[in-house]
Amino acid sequence: MIHEVAVLGGGIAGAAAALRLAQGGQRPLWIAAKRGAAFKPGEHLSAAAIPLLKTLGSDAMLRAEAHRHAHSTYSAWGSDLLVERNAIVQLEGPPTVLDRAVFEDTLTAQAIAAGATRIACDVDDMQVADGTWHLHTTEGRLAAGFIFDATGRKAVVAARYGTRFQADKLCCQYALFTGAKAPRPVTLIEAVEHGWWYMSVLADGRVVLNYYTDPDLPGLEPQDFEAGARDTHAIGAYLSDYGYDTCDTPRRITTNSTWIAPAIGAGWVAIGDAAAAFDPLSSHGMTTALWSAIEAADAYLAHDRQRMHGYADSVAKGVQDYLSSKTDVYQREMRWPGSPFWSRRHSSA
Repeated sequence: MIHEVAVLGGGIAGAAAALRLAQGGQRPLWIAAKRGAAFKPGEHLSAAAIPLLKTLGSDAMLRAEAHRHAHSTYSAWGSDLLVERNAIVQLEGPPTVLDRAVFEDTLTAQAIAAGATRIACDVDDMQVADGTWHLHTTEGRLAAGFIFDATGRKAVVAARYGTRFQADKLCCQYALFTGAKAPRPVTLIEAVEHGWWYMSVLADGRVVLNYYTDPDLPGLEPQDFEAGARDTHAIGAYLSDYGYDTCDTPRRITTNSTWIAPAIGAGWVAIGDAAAAFDPLSSHGMTTALWSAIEAADAYLAHDRQRMHGYADSVAKGVQDYLSSKTDVYQREMRWPGSPFWSRRHSSA
């Protein structure tokens, strides 16, 4: 059996594409491994994502008790002083701090209910012949006429059949903390000599703590993680004031800036991080995942080749805008001119 369209990869982009395609009358084959039980970072959803969720008919999910509005974000960037950004001055409204697992599970359930057929497996290899994709999976061989690549930074289709670009080697170590007191629900960003820290309080009171640096720099060993967090000014004080202790073993993931250009090819389109993965400092990841899934799916459903090329052009423009903004933001931090982490980002201007 040859399926008309297949979506490869789980996560937000994969679920949104499968949902949008099903809403458009398709019965997409959705190939995605089961989500693991471990905590998945990436919980800051911009208010710009709300209209996209409304397009999918999914905005009601943000009212779940598992999520909270992020009314206050503080940053120590360029100085030790904390600067507040309050959602009350943001016309688009407050961002949302998600329980990422709950959010993805809800979107997945909606996609399946709409008609997507999900197979929980990985794609081991693939070939394309006579306009048909032959996919070798852990569940056997499958075939499809068109592929949505939502496999994240791996970009299993797009990286093989397109051209990948990379701007940095940023990686992240992260862990969850639990506290003894009812915390003040805030988000903190704090720059340090070899990178920067991100901390946010989840709706259930746990704290997610991320450390971003380059893989060749100090601080990424598990035994260094908690000590490094407690050595910061603002985040260290918060952890101490509210009695937070490490909840689990720190994990490490790649968070570099990478993109495929163009984000489309013969019989495939890249969406989400497979198309363009940005520095988490931008908070663009989940919004881009939703936007790219909807735009690419709508172009496919309309059988509009020009619109699909327009999607690829928009991805390319978004990458250039992001790179410019990224340079501006990193150049605001000048306290450690001898630090390789910061000098690399200043010299890339």
